[in-house]
Amino acid sequence: MRYSLKVALLLFGFTVFVMPEIDVINVPIIGRTVSFSKKVSAQTAQIYIPPVGTSRTSRTKGAGSRGCDQSGNTNLQLLVPEDHLPLTVSARPTFFWYVSDTMLPVRFTLVEPGVAKPIVDRSFKVKRPGIVQLELPSDVPGLALGKEYRWTVSLVCNKERPSENSYADSSIKRIAITPELAQTLAESGQEPQKRSLVYARSGIWYDALNSSYIGYKANPQGKVPRWYFSKLLNQVGMPTVSDQQLQQPNTISNQ
Repeated sequence: MRYSLKVALLLFGFTVFVMPEIDVINVPIIGRTVSFSKKVSAQTAQIYIPPVGTSRTSRTKGAGSRGCDQSGNTNLQLLVPEDHLPLTVSARPTFFWYVSDTMLPVRFTLVEPGVAKPIVDRSFKVKRPGIVQLELPSDVPGLALGKEYRWTVSLVCNKERPSENSYADSSIKRIAITPELAQTLAESGQEPQKRSLVYARSGIWYDALNSSYIGYKANPQGKVPRWYFSKLLNQVGMPTVSDQQLQQPNTISNQ
């Protein structure tokens, strides 16, 4: 059986992104209004607030192993917090990571702890260095409410000996949308940045980043989308973002 993965790529540069002059964004957050104005600096604003009681450590940055010299200079980083369990409200969330080199094939796996067979196990080539976006394929089961899963991205230098591959991994847990959150999302409308801020202030990382990316892709030259997306990336250790336009999504067939 063959299927497709949606992969979008962003090119990274080395210039620090500076907070632009933007209009005020007013967003209703659980009975109150949060405002981001042009007086907020890119260095001080903290958009995402981690949920309480989810502390843990993940290996979100890959490192070359002694058996994989090809990956030694490649930067692999999952775009998720590394000090707590990131959450989603989506049955089919979108995963993001950064890779600085495209020489090696990439392998993505998603597993449920205690279950031997992975839910997803895909290998493919990334065309350009940058951010990779992967939506959970429609031909596999969606995430169940209340369950925690583990996802891993590997740089495949030896198919026969996976232990030699450089990798990074993290967790994801799907939680239910509360009536209060549903109401706040309804009040925020369909503007991606506003919805992203609702998710971010509610501690729901995956949906916050994906909603921000949707807004960024729709208007890559807009001051607000560029600043907002870069701020979320800053919070997971990606301090520099280029001002280049987003690349068009790529469809990669399973190999």
